[in-house]
Amino acid sequence: MKNKFLIISFLLIIYGLTLIAIIMPDKKISYTEKRYLKEFPEFKLDSAYSATLESYLLDQFPFRDTFRSIKAYYNYNLLFKEENNDVILYQDGIYKTLYPTNYKSLNNYIDYLSKISANFTSNNHIYLALIPDKNYYITKKNFLQLNYEDIYQEVMSLPFKNIDLRNTLNLESYYLTDTHWRQEKLLDTASVIATSMGNTPITINHTYNKYPSFKGVYYQEAAINSPKDTLIYLTDIYTQNAKVEYLENPKLTKVYNEDKLTSFDPYEVFLDGASAYIEIENPLSQNSKELVIFRDSFGSSIIPLLIPYYQKITVIDNRYIGSKSFLNLITFTNQDILFLNSTLLVNESFTLKK
Repeated sequence: MKNKFLIISFLLIIYGLTLIAIIMPDKKISYTEKRYLKEFPEFKLDSAYSATLESYLLDQFPFRDTFRSIKAYYNYNLLFKEENNDVILYQDGIYKTLYPTNYKSLNNYIDYLSKISANFTSNNHIYLALIPDKNYYITKKNFLQLNYEDIYQEVMSLPFKNIDLRNTLNLESYYLTDTHWRQEKLLDTASVIATSMGNTPITINHTYNKYPSFKGVYYQEAAINSPKDTLIYLTDIYTQNAKVEYLENPKLTKVYNEDKLTSFDPYEVFLDGASAYIEIENPLSQNSKELVIFRDSFGSSIIPLLIPYYQKITVIDNRYIGSKSFLNLITFTNQDILFLNSTLLVNESFTLKK
């Protein structure tokens, strides 16, 4: 009877889950993982089809989130592992192992910036501010990290004026559950960037707008309950009066897209998230200076803090637009130029468009 019970239970689980998978409609979005799920692939008679089908079946597996949570709980609490799928819980924060250093990517990033800078004029003032990811500030023993010393040494060897941000930040500058930095912690960092580019400090009164229970991308990857963050975005007289044009979203004219607060990635409230090309006009500017920023997602939250210092800011994200395209949209004359990228992008620079 015992053996029969085990066999019947096993068959019920296998065929039951299969039946549920057939009956249940496919999901398009995983809000817990903040990503779009694979759709049923069109049949093709090639070797890649089986891998594509497998990815679809894994994404649409019944009760997938529940099984992910059970696995994470088992690893963290029963086996007392420090990591699950390269996700580490440490001092109430969630971190992801970023290792090893991709030196091919590092060299590609340096070559990429060199080629872009060939389009600038002798009147452009070129600056580079490399953003450390939050793993830089982890002092935990045996924690695998990128070789930040090599990364900074190689990147800062480029013939641009370097703005070192490392001493303006600490572990508290970043979300507990996300890879990004917290805008409300960047006031000193923004001031250092602005003054390093020859601007006079400006005193600004900010309004702190709070969005509670922010669950970052690492919260989803950990698949286990942990302390949540509060997302704060700062508004002021400059952000409220700025005129913004987005290449992909022409209907949006504001610095912050508050509709994104209820999307599966609330961090996209900053400059509408993944935007390839943005122009920001500051009608309250006391000068005629212009700034061009080449950035990644980290730049979204600090760029609003730089608006008071310039009459116009052009924002370019080379992960979504190549040089041939943005050169048709902008003419380089005497603008300040700022390369503002994170060490994460440096280690994955092949995502940059040529």
